[in-house]
Amino acid sequence: MSNFFLNRYLEHSLKREIIELYTSIAIRNFAFSMIAIFEPVYLYKLYGSISIVLLYYAVAYTIYLFTVSFGAKAAARYGFEHCIFYSVPFAILYFLSLSQVPSHGWLIFFAILFFTGYKILFWPSYHTDFAHYSKSGYKGRELSILSLTSTIAMIAGPVVGGLILTKFGFEVLFIIVSIISLISAIPLFTTREKFEPHKFSYKKSWRRFLNPYNHYKRKDSISYFGYGEEFVAMVAWPIFIFLIIKEFYLMGIIMSVVIISISITSLYVGKLSDILSRKGKRKLLKYSTILLAISWFLRPFALNWLSILLVDIFSKGSKNGIIYPLRTFVYSGGENHKGFLKYIIFYEMSLTAGKMFIAWIIFFISLYISGPNFWFVVFSLAGLWSLLYLSRLFYKKS
Repeated sequence: MSNFFLNRYLEHSLKREIIELYTSIAIRNFAFSMIAIFEPVYLYKLYGSISIVLLYYAVAYTIYLFTVSFGAKAAARYGFEHCIFYSVPFAILYFLSLSQVPSHGWLIFFAILFFTGYKILFWPSYHTDFAHYSKSGYKGRELSILSLTSTIAMIAGPVVGGLILTKFGFEVLFIIVSIISLISAIPLFTTREKFEPHKFSYKKSWRRFLNPYNHYKRKDSISYFGYGEEFVAMVAWPIFIFLIIKEFYLMGIIMSVVIISISITSLYVGKLSDILSRKGKRKLLKYSTILLAISWFLRPFALNWLSILLVDIFSKGSKNGIIYPLRTFVYSGGENHKGFLKYIIFYEMSLTAGKMFIAWIIFFISLYISGPNFWFVVFSLAGLWSLLYLSRLFYKKS
């Protein structure tokens, strides 16, 4: 992406730290996009049960909720870029342990621990690094550039992943993803990170989450809780697609086409989230949420590759209109209160709680309902759950 385009679109030069982050995340997302849609399917094929897959992720997100603040403590002590780097070995161990579960079943328990270890080190540091170094008033546009560079890197990922699965199987794919994940850490240390260690309180993070005060708002927390619908998109939806299509390569092609289709809208919506008035942002969030909810109610009727493609484009395009206004607010949340990391953890705990609760709910649903009725109930629940994003609209200063 040329400097001319960036300067014209952003109206300023990007900081070195942001460029390093963009490069690292683009490589990481290419690796993860090779496996993301296939990972729940891998577990489903391994255990032959949707309930076990849901239980696996429900346990993982429960552990993550109670440990994410330790990741913040590590970030506060060692630095954001360092913690992103430290997360890479956990990601590699996660993929490698998953690859060996068929022959060593007990490794599934270590996979959960590596999964949460990766997340607690990566996500608080990633969000805070961006919030800290992105420019005030341009966070939406810089976020859209980050999203676009990552999206471009992700376009080939699902197709490549599907092809590798078809030719060589999951074990080879996990190894390749691990190698590329290791490479993603290199750009973070092209220059030395400037960082001053400080303290972060685990106890106070729970106090802010359970009893929000000052600029930590309960209605914001409920809005982030709406990310629970994202869990259904990441775990249940890929299994549904696999049951319809049954071919990894075709699944990869569909996901790549979806990514291409929504990549341009990310730039447009990102700029809108910066330049729209408060009222305009509220309308963008409102109508995007309504469209996203509608897309969930359409999913049970997507019974061939074309309808799956169209409904996924509709859904992810609508989600863009939610992510950018919310993320722009999140990345500005600690700006005037000397607490980027504190607010990021408030955000991360809220969205994780949403994913954890919906994971457990769907798990128990799967014990009593199966077949087409299961998918109708689950996708309808996700549609209703997505309406929680509207909670921010009830706060006058949103």
